[in-house]
Order: sequence, then C-alpha cells, then structure tokens
Amino acid sequence: MADNPENPNTLRQRAFKERQKAAGYKNTTVWIHTETEQEGKQAARDGKPLKPMESKDPLSWAAGWISEKGKQ
Repeated sequence: MADNPENPNTLRQRAFKERQKAAGYKNTTVWIHTETEQEGKQAARDGKPLKPMESKDPLSWAAGWISEKGKQ
C-alpha cells in the first residue's frame, strides 16, 4: 500500500524529497554505533570537549555528543 503513488503520504514524501534536493541536500544513510554514541553522550554530560577522534567510531561519538549538548 505504501508504494501506491496515489497514497497521500507517498506524494508528500516525494514532494519533500524534491524540495530538499532542489535546496542542495543529498539523502544519505549513516550507520551509528550505539555504544560509541552513548560514550559521546556521557562525555557531553561530563562536560568534556568535542574530541571524537580517540573513539572507535568518531562519527557516532560526535553524533552522541552533539545530541546531548542540544538537550542541555
């Protein structure tokens, strides 16, 4: 049902995707290592600086740190 082009949700998603693309955005999937993300969140809670390069997965660590800082 979700693949039916007459579905309003499908039409809205297609329109959103086209607007984003026209605005210069690119759709990319990113895999986040949850344990490393949690380490980044904890570092932000502890007041540590954004230094993800020492972690197993710097992108996941930075995503966790930024996510937590956004809540503070």
